[in-house]
Formats: sequence, structure tokens, C-alpha cells
Amino acid sequence: MEKIPPEIFLEICIHLYVKDLYTLTLVCKLYRKILWTKAVSIQKVWTCSRVLSFDPILPYPSLPPSKFMSEQEYIWFTLLADKCSICKIKIEKKDLFGCRYWEFSRFCCKECIERKTVSISYIKMTMPNLPKELLECLPYHKRDEKLYWSDDLHSIKAKYYSFENKHERDNWVKEKKEEVNEFMDEIYKYKWQDQYVYFFPYAFNVN
Repeated sequence: MEKIPPEIFLEICIHLYVKDLYTLTLVCKLYRKILWTKAVSIQKVWTCSRVLSFDPILPYPSLPPSKFMSEQEYIWFTLLADKCSICKIKIEKKDLFGCRYWEFSRFCCKECIERKTVSISYIKMTMPNLPKELLECLPYHKRDEKLYWSDDLHSIKAKYYSFENKHERDNWVKEKKEEVNEFMDEIYKYKWQDQYVYFFPYAFNVN
């Protein structure tokens, strides 16, 4: 690397497919440090790699990353992840789209999503005194009913009760609500993008 000018190194990276670019990050700590930064020039490298990797019939993911994800995170989440982030079990290709939970920014198998989430009915039964506004501070996955990530629920509950000053707590709740509303609105288009690809007959033949 010391013998390759940085601009030449980045020019080479721009012409790599995403799998090759990720492999390059594993070569050495220096490459990983460079290619995992969120600098504009590095984000451009990953964007070019993502576009280069588009399937000619079904370009995915065609949307740019959300404001809540870097290009690296976005590419991993949409193109490269094939194992449950909890139990690490490999997921069959035909099941990949059903295991991508944008609301939680997690890739999970069916068993782990059941184990790591709690339903709104379960929360009402086990935590009847939980402030209603607290749930509005958390993203949720809607199935038959709303599901919340259990660890996030306990974390935000602890934060909520840590405030001694009501005014500060109310301000924090207001900010969290706005943040979650923005996040949920933002991920809607990515969920739609996944559904479009999922129901496209060619999708399961894409390498």
C-alpha cells in the first residue's frame, strides 16, 4: 500500500464488485481502516461498486442508502448478509428478503426474530404501567400486531426513568418521537424496494 498512491488505490477500488471490495477490507488493517471510513470519497467508491454490481435485469438496490446508513452498511445489509445476525445460521437465498428487518436494522432468521422481539399485547400484559409515549420512541415491525426489539425496549425504558427532571425527560421524548417518525417514514421506501424484488419472478435466479 505504501507504494500505491492513495488516488490510484481508490481508482482501482471503484472498479471492483462489492464482494471483491469487501474481501479487500479483510486483506489488512490498513485497507479496512481506509475502506470503512465515512469520508465522502470512500462513500463514492462504495456507491460506484454497488452500481457496478447491479444485475442488468433487476438492479438492486437501486435506491441510495438512507440517511441512517453508510454505503458500507447499506451494501452489507442488502447484498452481502446471508447469516442471521443473532445465531449466525446461514439463511437460504429464497428466504433472504423475509429476514431483512429494516425497522431494527438487523438481519434475522424467523426463530431469532420471535425470540428477540415482544408484541404490543405482551407488553401490555407484562408491563401495564409502561408509559404509552415510550413505545412511540421505538421503531416497530408490523405483522399481525406491532413488534418491538426487546433489548431496545429495556434500554429506552432505563433511559426514560433515568431523568430526574420532568422537563428534560419530556424534551428527550419529543426528540425520540420525531427521530423514530422520520426513521419509519424513511425505511418505508426500502421495504417497498425489497417487496418489489421479492415478487419479481427473476429475483431468485439472481446470483
